[in-house]
Amino acid sequence: MAVSDAGDSRVQGRAPFSKVFCVGLDGATFDVIDPMVQQGRLPTLGKLLAQGVRGELASTVPPLSAPAWVSFMTGSNPGRHGIFHFRTMDEGKLGEGLVGTWMFRGRTIFDFASRAGLKVLAFRVPITYPPWPVNGSMISGFPTPDPRSTYSEPREVGERIGPLLKLSPMRSMMSDVDAQIENFDYYIEQSTKAIVDLIDTDVNLFCYVNSITDWVAHKFWRHSDPHAPDFEAHTVSGTTPLHYFYERTDDSLGAILQEAPDDALLIVISDHGTGARSTRRFNTNAWLESTGFLSRAGGHRGRTFASGALEWAKEKAPKKYWLWQHSPKLVRRGAGALRSYGGAIEWASSRAFTVKLDHHVEGVNVNLAGREPHGCVPSSDYESVRDQILEAARTATDPASGAPVFERASRREDLYSGPSAGFAPDVVLVLNRDYEFGIAAEREIFTETPPSRLGRSSATHRPEGILTMAGPGVRQGLEIEGASLIDIPATIMWALGLEVPREMDGRVLAEAFDESVMAANPVQRSATELQDTETGAYTEEEEKQMATHLEDLGYL
Repeated sequence: MAVSDAGDSRVQGRAPFSKVFCVGLDGATFDVIDPMVQQGRLPTLGKLLAQGVRGELASTVPPLSAPAWVSFMTGSNPGRHGIFHFRTMDEGKLGEGLVGTWMFRGRTIFDFASRAGLKVLAFRVPITYPPWPVNGSMISGFPTPDPRSTYSEPREVGERIGPLLKLSPMRSMMSDVDAQIENFDYYIEQSTKAIVDLIDTDVNLFCYVNSITDWVAHKFWRHSDPHAPDFEAHTVSGTTPLHYFYERTDDSLGAILQEAPDDALLIVISDHGTGARSTRRFNTNAWLESTGFLSRAGGHRGRTFASGALEWAKEKAPKKYWLWQHSPKLVRRGAGALRSYGGAIEWASSRAFTVKLDHHVEGVNVNLAGREPHGCVPSSDYESVRDQILEAARTATDPASGAPVFERASRREDLYSGPSAGFAPDVVLVLNRDYEFGIAAEREIFTETPPSRLGRSSATHRPEGILTMAGPGVRQGLEIEGASLIDIPATIMWALGLEVPREMDGRVLAEAFDESVMAANPVQRSATELQDTETGAYTEEEEKQMATHLEDLGYL
């Protein structure tokens, strides 16, 4: 993996802003925020939206926290930074290991600012474990081996902060709603207190990601939205759990932004949006079989049954996750492989197969000879098979409604660019949001999502995040169109008076600022040199603990 070594990238002259305060509300959506602002329930966000600019913020593909927040830190697409999921990619499919900071550290906004002599405070930005040294402090964000521990660089900062959560992921999975609410309440209180204590007048770049808005959506959407599948009413302090924590988040945001000086640029974003889960599943391998791209093998019924039984256990008995956690590692890996590839497949006559990614984004790989273990498609037919898959996807409809199944079907190179683009699946499918992808081993193309699975994680991600910016020189009342998450780091670099590295794919959101500000501070791009970085990996125990936290939220 390569990192940039740009040295001091400061532009001569005064920076447009003395400081940047950027707060991420993971998974936050205007679908929840706008009605609450109109009701006067989110005064901090309401003030920012009224005094500055706003707009939808396009996420990554898939709209998943791991690739999204790394894109935020690096300003580059997954094809450049190499992270498509919480798991590593292995030649176009999900690998066994979890991603880590060794894959991209050294080329983030925190590194560029540090090299320019600016002081950084990075607090709980996801995918910052293990933490690394910056000119200031970094407190690792989700996921970490033990959410009850606070990991940081320097180490003594985390020791001073203490625990930010009470429950382990396993206890969280087995706790009732009220216990989980208490756990998240504790997080809001402790993290806000820690941030206010850590921020000082020397901090130039402050970034904090509040993951609560994502966690409570996954956990409590079905307790908050009467139209959600498997709705089960629950109240806290006279409102729903989801709306309660949006109010608590707004209070926290207000306390934090009080620490910002008047001449700071204030940015609030989300890495993706959130909405209710779909009840109708689309099973890609079954569809590939129906269109002649995949063949099922007649044997190996025992292996297929074992895979199905483990899936059943995870879906029907989510509170009994210890069965899954304590099963032999070999069984888990074998079941995972069967689940990914769809159980018993006749590889000699299968030209394509499913690659699992996310609820609404999935891949299809050509069974390419020389690349796949049992590849049967010669390289001369690769593009032809991809074209056929894309054409089949564009004409796929639901026979029950006649509606198109896919919102988009793309070649990987149409979505990703850079040295890691080849790790993406050959074809990337984005579902119509009325559906979600099902189990690869299913025989029926369309099935229903089990209610128990909806109970485990009742919200899913949407590609539309949120953006609002305010501060001196920021235009007021403007609706920005076409903004993307990867534009935020370039905008931050410019705001701090730094050159924007050419390896950043994003742009400075110049339309958000007064013309006079942009004229006095033109955007400057810098060439960057790349050098190899050290490699790293999690220990087996770290990976097991982190995987449990990810499973608690339905990511694995």
